[in-house]
Amino acid sequence: MGRLIVRSGVAKRPPEGGALFPREARAEMRGIVWVMLSTLALVLAGSNYAYAEEAHGSHDLGHGNAGDKLEDPSEIKADLAIYTFAVFMLLLLILGTLAWPKISAALTEREKRIEGNIASAEAMNEEAKRLLAQYEAKLASAAAEVRAMLEEARKDAEGTKEQIIAEARAGAQAERDRAVRDIDLAADHAMKGIAETSANLAVELAGKVIRETINPAKQQELVRTALAKMHASSAANN
Repeated sequence: MGRLIVRSGVAKRPPEGGALFPREARAEMRGIVWVMLSTLALVLAGSNYAYAEEAHGSHDLGHGNAGDKLEDPSEIKADLAIYTFAVFMLLLLILGTLAWPKISAALTEREKRIEGNIASAEAMNEEAKRLLAQYEAKLASAAAEVRAMLEEARKDAEGTKEQIIAEARAGAQAERDRAVRDIDLAADHAMKGIAETSANLAVELAGKVIRETINPAKQQELVRTALAKMHASSAANN
């Protein structure tokens, strides 16, 4: 898996195919390395060939023939040192001419690409912060709107409750007034009936008093008769 570039809380994956150098730069560097290795192999082969020729032209130093011509390993040969130095300078020249400019360009390109990725990540981070702030503002506005709607609903419920109570009270008052009117009408009707009955009894009683001589027993009987008729008339009216 590729590495992640993390900056300002935003992770971004580097471009595909490039850990240290781009794909094209790596291909060119592989070619340069092959050229250097081939050159080094040729140089070493030439050195071995020269050394073999020198050894072939000398006398056989084995089997007791070794003498002053036997080479000392610690002896420094000037021609071999010069040859090795020339090979080193040649490799250094090849590296400086072919490889180093491409390596430097690849490093510069990679640095620019990383800077671009960092700038892009920072821009994305700022955009995310801006969107988060907008979301939080919208969320706060929605919460305030919900609270306002709940408050309005509560007020409407209280108003409806008061209206229902007022209508119930008005209906109860109207019913009570109607009952009172009915009672008053019934009482008036009963009083009228009682008054008429009383008047009739009084007239009848007066007629009897005029026609008959009233003794105490007769008087009590007339009173009882009048009261009985009054009660009977009241019962009939009710």
